Amino acid sequence: MNGRLTALVLAGPRTGGDPLANAFDVPHKAAIPVAGRPMGEWVVEALRASPHIDRILVAADWRSLGDSVPLMAREKVVPVAAFPTIGATIDAVLDAVPPPLLITTVDNPLLTPEMIAEFLDKVPGEADGAVAVVRREVVREAYPEAKRAYMTFRRARVTGCNLFLLSGPRARAAVRYWTKMDADRTDPAAMIGNLGFGSLLLWSMGLLTLDGAAKRLSRRVGAHLAVVEMSAPEAAMDIDKMEDLILVETAFSRRGVHWAKG
Repeated sequence: MNGRLTALVLAGPRTGGDPLANAFDVPHKAAIPVAGRPMGEWVVEALRASPHIDRILVAADWRSLGDSVPLMAREKVVPVAAFPTIGATIDAVLDAVPPPLLITTVDNPLLTPEMIAEFLDKVPGEADGAVAVVRREVVREAYPEAKRAYMTFRRARVTGCNLFLLSGPRARAAVRYWTKMDADRTDPAAMIGNLGFGSLLLWSMGLLTLDGAAKRLSRRVGAHLAVVEMSAPEAAMDIDKMEDLILVETAFSRRGVHWAKG
């Protein structure tokens, strides 16, 4: 993809608070310490270091976030409101910011400029939107201890990455499905069911391919959506639980965090 674009970091609160943030006694998930700094700083730093990103929006409850993540107050970072659902937040941002819009989450601290470049480079030029995934064998080869939820397709088992792109004129059509798909993310059958009974039947028989699912979702949504396979297993490693945090700390140890500038 040519040109520079806006990035949106989703950092909205969970209903009832975030258990991991509560465990660390910090006011917001973004402030959980990861490899020696607040988790949200890693995400913002990766976006700031990317030559593809011109502006960074962070959607959060800024009253609770406050100044607990200092890097979020620096140049390029624009605070925006987080709404009750992901779809509503993105929809509100699109009212003010036209595509292309790169979207990630505040619990994605292993994000790097190289991952961003790979993702954007692999998105087809005609796509209205794209989602990143990593194959199971890629994750298991590097991190056999990793516990991830995988979607099984014909000839592919993949796990999602918190990395998305809304890029084309029909990108907004995909946002209305976002909340529903996100709500079903822990239930593969329910997620496939959103594509219709035919898709669910093919999937249950082991006949639905990853590319076929993307094409069926595109027809359902009314926009051309692409699935991008990432080469780095870390692209799929977000933090929701303590075991996720331990795994991410292991990944940072391997990486040496040499590129972070603080």
